[in-house]
Amino acid sequence: MRILIAVKPRVYREVVALLLHQQRPDAEVLISPPESLDGEVGRFKPHVIVCTEGAVPDIPPGVLCRVEMMFSDGLDARIGLDGQVTEAKDVGTKDLLALVDQTAEMISEGENVG
Repeated sequence: MRILIAVKPRVYREVVALLLHQQRPDAEVLISPPESLDGEVGRFKPHVIVCTEGAVPDIPPGVLCRVEMMFSDGLDARIGLDGQVTEAKDVGTKDLLALVDQTAEMISEGENVG
């Protein structure tokens, strides 16, 4: 599984990447500034994108999960997974890891894998 982290500030993306490396060591994790997201999506072909609000308007082909972090009031997120978009309040590390696990399950079932 490939996970692209493109949130601001840089320390946030580094911490999220470190968490994923520790908790899901088989995943390939790449960090990128949000302004470089389009090029990195094409090159890295991630299954999961964790990005800053507004960084990616639509889920690109091949991306199974998008977590769009909204830092304006707390740590809420807009989540695109399995064709549905939902909003979650006060997202934590357990929530992010659960989304990664759901995506891994989708990959193992062969659904929409790009």
